[in-house]
Amino acid sequence: MFSPMALQQMWSQAWPILSVLLACSVLSGAIILERWVSLRRAAFDRESLLNKLEKLLSENRLDQAITLCESMRKPVGKVIAPLLELSRRHRSADRERLERWAARLLQVEISQLGRYLTVLGTIGSVTPFVGLFGTVVGIIHAFRSIAENAGGGPGVVANGIAEALVATALGLFVAIPAVVGYNLYLRKIERISEDMQLSVDEVTDWLIPR
Repeated sequence: MFSPMALQQMWSQAWPILSVLLACSVLSGAIILERWVSLRRAAFDRESLLNKLEKLLSENRLDQAITLCESMRKPVGKVIAPLLELSRRHRSADRERLERWAARLLQVEISQLGRYLTVLGTIGSVTPFVGLFGTVVGIIHAFRSIAENAGGGPGVVANGIAEALVATALGLFVAIPAVVGYNLYLRKIERISEDMQLSVDEVTDWLIPR
């Protein structure tokens, strides 16, 4: 363990780099938590939704189907509800028009699902290098101190390098959860997007059969 004096000295020398890593840690944690809540709310049971919509549409209860989608408060509902509304207002609308409309709505909602993921991926990619940069700077300071105080012995060298490696450790500590969260959320977004696309295609087939 480092003494309080050693930690204070390390902070005084490397505070800009350590501050960046700590800020990235806080930002990464906030994004991971926010995306976990948002994606959990966005997930839905595709089979259950389609069974309900099929029953309502087969009974010509279009208003109830729209109300059902709007009450879900999920991205899939924000896509299907306007699609059903367009079908009701423009009964002569062809399949191509419905598909174009659905594609635009899907693009908007899917882009919202991936919000902040670019930042999370950037943090996971960059922070190890920031930590490594801090270590290099710390080692330079350590060897400079050794040169100025000749005869310090191997213990002084080892202590200086150990202090410098804290930046690398902190960089990895920040990067690993960010990379794991990025990959997990990317896969979850893909699953939700696939379910949304399949649901929209199914509803479109019911509204205007091929």
